[in-house]
Amino acid sequence: GIYIEDGNEMHNSIEYNVIICPWALNDPSLHGCTVPGTSNRESDTSVNQAGIYTLAATNDLIGNRVSATFNGMLLQAGGIGRGEAYDKVCTSDSALGRWEGN
Repeated sequence: GIYIEDGNEMHNSIEYNVIICPWALNDPSLHGCTVPGTSNRESDTSVNQAGIYTLAATNDLIGNRVSATFNGMLLQAGGIGRGEAYDKVCTSDSALGRWEGN
């Protein structure tokens, strides 16, 4: 998957990617493409695992294809960033980039 997860990433072009999870979400040992135990259960676990995950809306997502993930694309705006960007950004006030053909 593609994760843009600190919230300070802006004006990137994520174009024409193909993301496929080869394992079923209900697989007893692999649990799909989830990654349990990370610091972001909203994007990495079966709660909301996503092919493309972003906190920052100000990026261009064009012509991407995602298959067999819990969410194809997940924009989790409304926070104050993660990592080094924590409490330095307001993702709910970010302008939406160009999202088309996904």
